[in-house]
Amino acid sequence: MKKILASVAVSSLILAGTLNAAEFGVDKVHSDVGFKVKHLQISNVKGKFKDYSAVIDLDTTTQKLNKLEATIKVASVDTDNSKRDEHLRSADFFDAAKFTDMKFVMTEFVADKDDIGEGKVKGNLTIKDVTLPVVLDYEFGGVAKMQDGKEKVGFNLEGEIDRTRFGVGEASVAVSSEIKIQIEIEASAK
Repeated sequence: MKKILASVAVSSLILAGTLNAAEFGVDKVHSDVGFKVKHLQISNVKGKFKDYSAVIDLDTTTQKLNKLEATIKVASVDTDNSKRDEHLRSADFFDAAKFTDMKFVMTEFVADKDDIGEGKVKGNLTIKDVTLPVVLDYEFGGVAKMQDGKEKVGFNLEGEIDRTRFGVGEASVAVSSEIKIQIEIEASAK
């Protein structure tokens, strides 16, 4: 009898943990896939990608990401300077004609032991057919119930990559090799 009760208790806990897990779609009007890079080591140039999609599975109770897969169209890069954007799309950097997409696939979520709404998102980033592991800091922004009863969630991801390891340009004094990734997501339950 004790084994049956223990099994029921464990099953209930597992089920309760998955009841609040849901798939979410990105609300692009309230989201931003951005980056910044040092120019001449004295100032930052900021940019973003305007065309992207993601599959997001998130548990609103534990605030934990269960799944994150994103695709970014590199031709959508926008640094508020059309000449620079064209150069970034060229073979010197992204080679957007040949390599149309960047992809990120989460492999693990590590929750912060001290703060339920923070953690590390580990995954594989592919740029120009080069796939490397990356770690992004995760901060859960919250949950909002909409008038139609659906939930919206928000979260931020930040990290840093070395663009030269992906074949995106060469090392240079003019443009830092280190790129800071700054992603802000608002997503709606599907």
